[in-house]
Amino acid sequence: MITKYDKTLNSILEANVGIITSAEAQEAGATRPAFSDYVRRHGLERTSRGVYIDPDVFPDEMALLQKRFPKAVFSHDSALYLHDLTDREPMPISVTVDSNYNAGPLRDQGVRVHYVKPEWYELGLTEVKTPGGLNVRAYDKERTICDLIRKRAAFDPAVFGQAIRDYSRSKDKDLARLSSYARTMNMESRVYEVMEVAL
Repeated sequence: MITKYDKTLNSILEANVGIITSAEAQEAGATRPAFSDYVRRHGLERTSRGVYIDPDVFPDEMALLQKRFPKAVFSHDSALYLHDLTDREPMPISVTVDSNYNAGPLRDQGVRVHYVKPEWYELGLTEVKTPGGLNVRAYDKERTICDLIRKRAAFDPAVFGQAIRDYSRSKDKDLARLSSYARTMNMESRVYEVMEVAL
């Protein structure tokens, strides 16, 4: 039996490429029993609390992770990948969380977790499209370059070099913003040193 919510829930499922959360269903006006009925009738699989996927659709891993852990921000090599500053797919996925966040469940998923001071958590926060075309929270190019320089020793030199070169050649780079982030993160001289050579 088709209910009055089916059309709305179908569009959410389609827009999210096979992923839907109970929170999204409730925002769309569906009651809990109506959503449970929808999940059952459509054969959706529960991947975690409140997150369901269509088993016939190949899931967008990054979008699925974001639905499960909305406070996780894609960063470091994952952000480089989302901004086309590397051609290497991030393995494992890297995210950043506020230092007060309990990231145990994220680590259990095999995700590389970086902690930052609460005052740096929202610095450069933006939305970026995954290769599957879904929006996820990630740091912008400038914040990603700062993170890259800050953790330089942990990166493959080839990945580091390519990211700095590609960023310095990109038409939408914002050096004033890069400088402002570097100042906030107390690493102005390190960023200046790397960028001076690249530019």
